[in-house]
Amino acid sequence: MRLVGIAAGVCAVVALAGCSEAVDGQPEASAAPLTKEQLFDPCTVSDSVLQAAGLDPTSKDDNPFSVAREEWKGCGWRGDGHFIYLKSTTYTLDEIRANDYFHDFRDITVGDRKAVQYLLGTRTPPNQCEITFDTSEGRVAVTATKFIDSKSTTDPCLLVNNAAPNFVDVLPK
Repeated sequence: MRLVGIAAGVCAVVALAGCSEAVDGQPEASAAPLTKEQLFDPCTVSDSVLQAAGLDPTSKDDNPFSVAREEWKGCGWRGDGHFIYLKSTTYTLDEIRANDYFHDFRDITVGDRKAVQYLLGTRTPPNQCEITFDTSEGRVAVTATKFIDSKSTTDPCLLVNNAAPNFVDVLPK
């Protein structure tokens, strides 16, 4: 159990390492800048949604960044061999695309929502994949991160693609 806790902390730090890099431009949604207080609160997702996504609601981590981040809100939960993080940010999709930590972008549709899917980091094979939606309350990302000691060959994009549809109905438009 201690190894899982350590893995969670390491994964959260690794997953967000690219987010601490300077990004040119002002974070904004549409034409007006958002504040952290205006962002969607991922920690308010119901237990039934989490369970439908294959997550353990009692494993909630309401501090997945380890340190406070002015431009992010987030929560994470444990699944079978992986974590799913739900995060909201003031960064625009263009700013996310400009960050070198994120790569292999693909425009996709989840349910009736347009989204962008991409990999995080430099690991080969990758252990993190994210889907981000543009919403009225910031960009909302669903991230799958395989446990650091995972021997699973499951593609993390498959994990996030299986989880994301469960969150679509609770995301702001």
